[in-house]
Amino acid sequence: MPSDQSPKINGHVARLNRFLPFSAAHDQIYEEYQTGDDSLDLPTIALQYTQKALKGGARCIVLTGDAGHGKTHLCRKLIEEYLGYTSQESREILVTQCNGQYTIGPKDGLSAIKLRVHKDYSELNLESAVDLIERAPSRENEVLIICANEGRLRAVVNSSTSNPECKKIAELFKQSFNTGLSSIDGKTHIVNLNYQSVAAKLEQSDESLLTKTFQSWVNDGRRWTICNTCSLSALCPIKNNRYLLAESDELSKQRISKIEELCEVIERLGHVITIREMLMLVSFLITGGMTCSDILNKCTSETEKTGWQHTWAFYNVLFNPPVPEFADRIYKGIPILSVFRKLDPGSIASRAVDEKILNIGEVFPFNELDLQFSLKSSNKIKIVDASQGIDDFMGNPQNKAEQIKENETTAVAVRALRRRALFDDTGEKGTLMSRLGFRHGDSFLGMIKGCLTPTELVKLKNMIISGLHAIQGLRMSKSETTLHLVDPAFGKASADAAIIARRIPTNHLQMLPASKAWNINEKNWNLNESVDWIDRTIVIRVQENGQQPIDIALDLLAFECVTRSASGYVSEEFYSHEIRRIRSFLGRLAALGKSEGGEISLFMKGRVHNVSIDMDVIQVGGV
Repeated sequence: MPSDQSPKINGHVARLNRFLPFSAAHDQIYEEYQTGDDSLDLPTIALQYTQKALKGGARCIVLTGDAGHGKTHLCRKLIEEYLGYTSQESREILVTQCNGQYTIGPKDGLSAIKLRVHKDYSELNLESAVDLIERAPSRENEVLIICANEGRLRAVVNSSTSNPECKKIAELFKQSFNTGLSSIDGKTHIVNLNYQSVAAKLEQSDESLLTKTFQSWVNDGRRWTICNTCSLSALCPIKNNRYLLAESDELSKQRISKIEELCEVIERLGHVITIREMLMLVSFLITGGMTCSDILNKCTSETEKTGWQHTWAFYNVLFNPPVPEFADRIYKGIPILSVFRKLDPGSIASRAVDEKILNIGEVFPFNELDLQFSLKSSNKIKIVDASQGIDDFMGNPQNKAEQIKENETTAVAVRALRRRALFDDTGEKGTLMSRLGFRHGDSFLGMIKGCLTPTELVKLKNMIISGLHAIQGLRMSKSETTLHLVDPAFGKASADAAIIARRIPTNHLQMLPASKAWNINEKNWNLNESVDWIDRTIVIRVQENGQQPIDIALDLLAFECVTRSASGYVSEEFYSHEIRRIRSFLGRLAALGKSEGGEISLFMKGRVHNVSIDMDVIQVGGV
């Protein structure tokens, strides 16, 4: 080892920890406290859309969404890019003049309309907030830009329904969920950032916000140069994470792509990942919440130099907190991690994967830091390389305590190997959806991406119909092409008998991605073009004889509930929310079109019968 090598402090690692909510210096989470040198400027579709709206004659732009979506950042970027100020000037203006009391004109030499910005509508009481909107039309040559979370926005605009501007915003916001439009007249716009996806790929670059963050924080070698001269480089789990995510040739790109796919899955399960939460997540994956000083303390306090680093490998940190006693604190600070934990591939056994990585071994490179495990027995410590499988974990325990410890260490290694196998595409050759346990997830993606053949679409529609029957308690053939609806007034008498309110032929049912289900006539101000968008739901639409369509949106979990129901029993406890919502939708459908006349349809013992009363005689006919 060269004499000039000694433990080093990497400023980039310290900066990454400033994005963590449980760090004492977590200022990087908030736009107001960032500096030009520290900031991460991620280009978003929302920024492009807002600039387009300003040039198109907008008078009022409302930026809404949960805290952390980047509303404040959008305001600063507009001041910088639209009005022409420098990064530092825009930050000063953001803090001092973006409270709705000032107009911000363009920098000298630029022709742009003035902006009146309020970066946090929650700071105003209702009267002041309404007044700001009411005065907007009378203020010529300026545009009002408001940042408000969804709850605050509803409270403000609904508190003054007599005011035409508030009424206009309230109506536009309400209709946007059904029409898919962010603006109707090009004057008033609502950019709903709750639809923004961190995993959506931009068409021009084919890179998501998540990928761009990894490129800036992990791929940029200049940020990691100092680690090359650190004496602890070969023992550092943070440096090893950087190696796994940036220096492993094509495997690094594949691993980041898998993280991106996992985020897509989570978003399609109905969870919103804000940009702030994404930044916290990436920082936590790289560092595990450790600093360079923590690494030094760990290396000097541990009996063995290796065997403990696997806990902080990015693929283990993603699904399991590295410090269990702080798990509640970690999940509270980064809530999305609790969702990742539910998708843990380490808990999913697959014969093809386990046989290869556990029994055969030699799947992963030998002597990698994250695959070294410390096994203690008989007061001795043995370092086992899990790349060779788990045979070496089987020692000769002398008592029950040693046997329990050996089993625990083996279980930790098995889960770690399964997780890495997912990111390295080792073992089973299947899609991510199937490897995570989503039996019909690939059909969901195929429907959203529009890559299913007509035959596959028909088969999927029949499966959906069969699943809807099963949710109602009807045991019907899987080849049934008519949707039978149980009368909500009578419900089902038993598992084998029910009164049928109406029937809907399969050609009256449509399955559409969310963005295709909107009847968008205006091409300039579409909601799915106002943010980084991915379709998160499939819409089941019922439309008969030119009537108003009736829709129900199924996210990935609800879709899995319906399609699994088609093949038999599903846990009503696990899918309780989805089943209640689907039954409510089917009951509404049944109530809207009950069959007229004296004929009643009855489902009994797997068959549908017509029951009619003719001259006081009850007649039952089989169908």
